[in-house]
Amino acid sequence: MGKEREYWLLKTEAGEWSWEDQAANGGVTEWDGVKNKQALNYLKSMKLGDLCFFYHSGPKARRVVGVVSVIRQWYYSDSAGGGAVDVKAIGEMRRPVDLKEMKADGGLKDFAMFRQPRLSVVPVQKSVWDRICELGGGIEESCVENDGALFGGGAEMHTLVVGAGGSLRFAEHLNRSWRNTLSCRPFSDSSYSNQSRGGLPRFYSDVLPPNKGGIVRVEGDEFWHMTKVLRLNVNDRVELFNGKGCLIKGSIQNIDRTRLDVVALEDLKTVALQSIQWHVFAAFGTLKGGRADWLVEKCTELGANSMTPLLTERSPSISENRVDRLQRVIVAATKQCQRLHEMTMAPPIKIACILPVVARTKLAFVATAEGTPIISALSTLRKESNGLMIIGPEGDFTERELNMMKEAGATAVALGPHRLRVETATIALLATLMLWSDS
Repeated sequence: MGKEREYWLLKTEAGEWSWEDQAANGGVTEWDGVKNKQALNYLKSMKLGDLCFFYHSGPKARRVVGVVSVIRQWYYSDSAGGGAVDVKAIGEMRRPVDLKEMKADGGLKDFAMFRQPRLSVVPVQKSVWDRICELGGGIEESCVENDGALFGGGAEMHTLVVGAGGSLRFAEHLNRSWRNTLSCRPFSDSSYSNQSRGGLPRFYSDVLPPNKGGIVRVEGDEFWHMTKVLRLNVNDRVELFNGKGCLIKGSIQNIDRTRLDVVALEDLKTVALQSIQWHVFAAFGTLKGGRADWLVEKCTELGANSMTPLLTERSPSISENRVDRLQRVIVAATKQCQRLHEMTMAPPIKIACILPVVARTKLAFVATAEGTPIISALSTLRKESNGLMIIGPEGDFTERELNMMKEAGATAVALGPHRLRVETATIALLATLMLWSDS
């Protein structure tokens, strides 16, 4: 018998990492930054499949808003500043449960969070868990794809609701036939589950064998994803790509504790870049929470060739740790959207340094409220092999910065009558340019 599932509560400032950020990040994130020794010990105690309330802290929002599941136990990571666990969104509370409401409820008098309100990781008794779920009216399923194994068998699950006895019985919300379609091993040797552009799960590998029969070793995060998340096994088929347009189909040959080998089932395939290659320069260094993650993820999905953090007077820096994290976001998004050419994350650059690039690029756009409407601007231009787009920081470019770019040759374009956030403007402009490129 394995260890029974345990329950926890994870606190986060809504302005730093909200439920919306968690859901927009593909539902998965590494939970790091815990400094308190007791809270850190709790984090280290979490096991695969444990469930956690997602709790918004801070003066304006103290409430349980959703549920996440632990999908990777404690591990050390330089990018995480020491260590973390990985969690995945299971669903949002149908009604957020406020701190005042919980304190007023007699059934929650033994809740550990009331005794130690400053801890960011708190254990939750099963009775307390059930009562909070009841107060929240159950959980609206969202963000979950192949997590059927978390819930056992039972009744159909589209919305997780409170049972007649008042407890949220996860084991009763998944019927056997539906669970089979969400098996943790959907990609077997004999049957593939269709993805948007192919039937095999795809993983990243720097090195690929050039010929059929060649063997490549997979370690690290991709090994973990294959064996612990998707639970792939020997003889299961996969695709490996290197982010440079190369792809092989292979079969898992053997697995040990920290790595596995994949044997190529065909010769290496190479796919050339197509359409206009758009290079994005965006001043997103000041974005908080998961907004920068979301921005980079969506630029990857839309097909940007490169992303460069732009340093301006109003957004003068971006941390190296953040750039490292965004690189991992790119890899995950590349796999998800089935790209073969990985978007490049370039080092941060100052405006003065991009002026020569603007000067020699025929398609160079800078977003500004006073520009020509983007559709009108595109109607007079011819397509080229490369182009670039520039998005300013919160508060926009200074007049001096904007004039420098226009004098270098950038076309000032407007994206509509409303004031847009950095990430909204970036995605709006990139999506328009990508559609124009493919038209």
